Amino acid sequence: MPPVIAALPEDTSSYVTASTSGFSTWTSESWRSKPVAQAVEYENAGALEETCSYLRQLPPLVSSSEIERARAEFYHVALGRGFIIQGGDCAESFHDVRYSLINRKVDLLRRQSRILEKALGKPVIALGRIAGQYAKPRSNPFETLPSGEVIHAFRGHNVNSEDPTDRRPDPNRLLLGYFYAAASQNTIRHILAPSVGVTSKSSSAATLYSSHEALHLPYEASLTRDHYNLSATTIWLGERTRQRDGAHVEYARGLRNPVGVKIGPTATPAEVVALLNVLAPEQMQHGKITIITRMGHGKVVTVLAPIIRAVQLSGHVPIWMCDPCHGNTIVTQSGIKTRRARDMLLELQETYLAHRSLGSHLGGIHLEQTGEDVTECLDNDHLGDEDDLKSCYKSLCDPRLSRDQALTLVTDFAKFVEKQGTLAREVV
Repeated sequence: MPPVIAALPEDTSSYVTASTSGFSTWTSESWRSKPVAQAVEYENAGALEETCSYLRQLPPLVSSSEIERARAEFYHVALGRGFIIQGGDCAESFHDVRYSLINRKVDLLRRQSRILEKALGKPVIALGRIAGQYAKPRSNPFETLPSGEVIHAFRGHNVNSEDPTDRRPDPNRLLLGYFYAAASQNTIRHILAPSVGVTSKSSSAATLYSSHEALHLPYEASLTRDHYNLSATTIWLGERTRQRDGAHVEYARGLRNPVGVKIGPTATPAEVVALLNVLAPEQMQHGKITIITRMGHGKVVTVLAPIIRAVQLSGHVPIWMCDPCHGNTIVTQSGIKTRRARDMLLELQETYLAHRSLGSHLGGIHLEQTGEDVTECLDNDHLGDEDDLKSCYKSLCDPRLSRDQALTLVTDFAKFVEKQGTLAREVV
């Protein structure tokens, strides 16, 4: 049965596109006039600028034509004519830039694409959290060791090391991040090359777009040319950096790249529409913005439905994507961060039904996953308790679905969608 939709406020006038005055002038550096959330504090600001100056002279990692091609495909997704599977590591490791590991990640996304294409009957775009996901937000920029020593929190390999003895932010790591991303991009192209000439209706065979969270603004701005962030096909803003008047939104609003925005259970309908007004002020920019909801199962019906309706009333047509991972994170008694595959599936199902009940389209799934056989998330088959997690827990940050878990989750969701279609035809 479709979910019961929470009542909307009678006054919907606040959801009409508002004025964007004050946001008319944009450059790749205009974000510097805004408050910067999650800023990295370097001991030597001059060294950071020297690194950024060098980055500005390096070749692009992706082309503007690739970004425009993705934007055209995303337009059709926003209108319900396609779907996106986005997946990859929570935080990529420099040490994992190896052919075998990259090949497993690419293969996983291609398999998931084929499963979804069969179930949905529409093209599926593969989008990796890959070739640049080297920076991570933190609730606290510092952490305290058992000894009482206070050190920098690990912020991803673009910033510092996971090793507690090497936590000083080092701008030279941004250069390493660029070259590791370049190596990953080249590897992906090599893997996909045999498929490029294959004649197929499936988009999953020959294309895999890259994406990462645009967290470290000095790095992102250094690789921006003429409104294109040339470090990735698409970028997204996280829950901690999506402030409407903040630096990250200011940076993202002027890009031609498709831009994602993570939206959690504390977001209000008016807040989401206000973000869209800034990031895509022209309402005909269908698919420029992807709203990535991460509510947690059980919260979707009451929180998401009013947001969907408010966006519909505003005239904006974004892509709607579900991230079922972050809202379902738990910590075991022994302090291990994990997730239950069952909870993720429930959120996907609840989100799909919420959109369908309002005549909207769920346009994608966003997963933290790996092609390896890790033991970081709980499931009903092999990983039932926290002791099972200890055998191969390797994530640098949040828990990832293993290859088999990720395939099972997508397969179960696909079966659910097919069943809903069958039920709808039986009712007719």
